[in-house]
Formats: sequence, structure tokens, C-alpha cells
Amino acid sequence: MTAHLALTLITGDPSWASAAVEAGIDRVLVDLERLGKAERQAGRHLRLSSLHWDDVAAVRAALPAGTLMVRLDPLHDGTRAQVERALELGADRLMLPYFAGADEIFRFCDIVAGRVPVVPLIERLSAMRDAERLIAGGRVEEIHVGLNDLAIDCGLDSHIPLWTSSVVADLAAQAGRHGLRFGIGGVTDPRCDGLPVDPDWIIAQQVRLGSRSALLGRHFRAFVGAPDPSRLTASVEAIRARFRAHCSVEEPVGSGSA
Repeated sequence: MTAHLALTLITGDPSWASAAVEAGIDRVLVDLERLGKAERQAGRHLRLSSLHWDDVAAVRAALPAGTLMVRLDPLHDGTRAQVERALELGADRLMLPYFAGADEIFRFCDIVAGRVPVVPLIERLSAMRDAERLIAGGRVEEIHVGLNDLAIDCGLDSHIPLWTSSVVADLAAQAGRHGLRFGIGGVTDPRCDGLPVDPDWIIAQQVRLGSRSALLGRHFRAFVGAPDPSRLTASVEAIRARFRAHCSVEEPVGSGSA
């Protein structure tokens, strides 16, 4: 099996965004999510975004068409206004986090009205349990699993057990059967030492699950340093080389579209 792992860098820095695309990173995500996130992640020492609408505009100006994704707040009374502003600023995809089930995604898709693709970020048990209806609904072409919030919702101390969870594997297989691109969690340079989990193991799990999309973790930027396209390219190639190596020996549980 050979496949492409689409990589997404989270940043509001236009210099990083420009260097990312030059290095072969597929997408740049500007994360605007605020609503309820600090409260539910309290005490977890997780990343909370400080990006704003001005960052969307700055990153848009640094990117070619088709590469900008914006993560909005969970569905709420201000969602329509957020969608319109994101589209006015040139978002190519919109990600909806922390939704309760398929109906919320269908409502969000109605607001977006086909103007750009919608990427559901599955972060709740209720959304996992309703995933079959979401996938079969034909409103989206890809889904992504957000492990940190899903671990919290599952009452886990860490997201690590979710990588080998049968529930996640079943979701990946469902996405594969319907031809949806499946993505999960994040990856970093496999040459990066000292992390709680071996980056190569994470890449192997991406392959096993049939994942075709991953975020670049915060450790990626710390490992790479300043936004130097040559260093970024080397790290991206290291990730994809390990991905290809695992593809050559691993039979995936899902086979979401490339």
C-alpha cells in the first residue's frame, strides 16, 4: 500500500505558513476555537490558541489557494457570523470542533451551504457513537479525530490508549468503507527524541488505522526551530519516509480516500 499523508501545520504566523507550503506541508490551520475549551481542558497543560481574525487575514495573504483551513468555535448562536467572516477572509476549509452528534454537523453544513468543504473534528463520545449516521449522511468528505478532548470525554488521563482503541479502529474502518478521508491526532519528526511517546510509533498507528491526514504537533515546531524551508522540508520528508516504510508492511484497518 502506498498513500499520501496530508500534513497540516497550526499557525497564525505568515512566515511559518509560507515556509510550510514551500516545504510540502499540505495545509495551514488557523485555530480560532475558544468557546468552552479552557474550562474543559483545565489542568491538562494543553495548547490553547491565542489566534484572532487578523491572523486569518495575515496567513491567507501568505498562502496559495486551497491551503487555508480555519477552526471555529463549537456550534453556538454566533456560528453563522463566524462562518461568514471566515469565508470573507478566504478560508478554503472550515473545521467544526467538539460537536455532540451528526445533527450539529448537518446544521453547520447548512450554514456553510457548500461554499467550502467542512471537516468535522470528533472529540466527544456522543459524536463517536453517532459517527455512522454522520459518515453515511454524505455531507462531508473527511473526518478528523481530536484525541485530547476525546480522552477527557472518555475519562482518560492520556490520549495514548485511544490509538489502539477498538472504537477508533471501527470509526476508521467505517470512513474507509464510505471513501472518506480519515485523519487522527498529530505527528512529529521521527528523529525527535525525548517525547513521552515515540513519534515512529504514532506514525505506525496512522498507517494501521488507514489515516490520510494528521496535524503537526507543537513539538514539531520546537524541533525544527525557526521557519527555515530547508529544515522544514527535511522534517516533512522524515515523517513521510517513515509513513511509507510502515505502509509497506502494515495492513490498515481503514482505507480512507487519499
